[in-house]
Amino acid sequence: MGDSVLMPYNKVPQYQLATVLLVGSEGLGKHKFGKCLINNTWFYLQVRTTITLPLPSSPDTERPRIDYICFLIDLTSRDSLKTVEESLKHVDVRYFLGKCCFVALKVKNPEKRAIFIEQIAQLSKQYNSDVLYGSFETDDESAFLAEQILKSVEIAAGLKKNVSPMFLECTRSAVAREDAEEELVQ
Repeated sequence: MGDSVLMPYNKVPQYQLATVLLVGSEGLGKHKFGKCLINNTWFYLQVRTTITLPLPSSPDTERPRIDYICFLIDLTSRDSLKTVEESLKHVDVRYFLGKCCFVALKVKNPEKRAIFIEQIAQLSKQYNSDVLYGSFETDDESAFLAEQILKSVEIAAGLKKNVSPMFLECTRSAVAREDAEEELVQ
């Protein structure tokens, strides 16, 4: 794999520390949302932001281990989706086992959408990653999204005892198989 691919396990985890990378277009409020994430957690959290991947070259000692990636998509901008799709090419496949999610923003105004919800659902299915729908417009909405993301970050960073991203994936797959079997029986 080339240097431009972001790897999840290239560094040793640190005690009660997690790092989240927010990837998304300019003007989405990544920095404000990053502060919201930090303010709503019990563990030490670093939040890094970028518009697109790959990340700029830097010595390995300067960049922290990235435990979780949030891909932010503005539903009112086609360029936002293209930016995320291009960035996905620079992410190691192991992130798609419970170490990333898609966050679809500006869902309240369907008449202003340039991206269909189905496109986001398809992207989520293609990369086997969760998708959250919401907004950063109010503090309550940001806090709700932060709470949902932090639950996943806690697991992805190994801070939740007896639970791992792989365990959750196996559980999700088993439930999906049971649902499919029930549909066949009916």
